[in-house]
Amino acid sequence: MGIHIGKHERASTSWIGRFDPKDPRDMAEFAMVKSIVRACNSETVKFRVEKKGRKPINGFTYFGDCVGGIKNATLWDVYVYKRTYDYYNNKRIG
Repeated sequence: MGIHIGKHERASTSWIGRFDPKDPRDMAEFAMVKSIVRACNSETVKFRVEKKGRKPINGFTYFGDCVGGIKNATLWDVYVYKRTYDYYNNKRIG
């Protein structure tokens, strides 16, 4: 798993890949994604990394989230989104 390169059938263009939190290679790739996003952030353009839990052990809530949060997920889908608002300085970005 890890970073997906090439075409995919996802609805979101922000999807980066699927990661297994128990696989050290996937966690190294996840750390690399976070460091690349951190390096790409500037004063005018900011990005954020978001992970969503997939394939939970204890099932889903009514809203589609994992019961027990991200700790219950056996896989993570990772997305990179462009930030449009700076909550620390209370202003719009870009």
